[in-house]
Amino acid sequence: MTTTWYTSPVAVAAAQRMAAADTVGDPACSMSAVGRPDPGLVPRDSRIGIGRHGSYWCLIW
Repeated sequence: MTTTWYTSPVAVAAAQRMAAADTVGDPACSMSAVGRPDPGLVPRDSRIGIGRHGSYWCLIW
């Protein structure tokens, strides 16, 4: 099994909230980042929802 990445509306909304608040972290996100998140930090063999707004990223697994 491989990791499946998809655009998640929940993750996009969380990234928008982080950008609006100018802060990293949202309860909806398993991992939050400013700039590109490190794919080495995410679980393998998983389904990961991603969302981005500006330089803010939200990943959900």
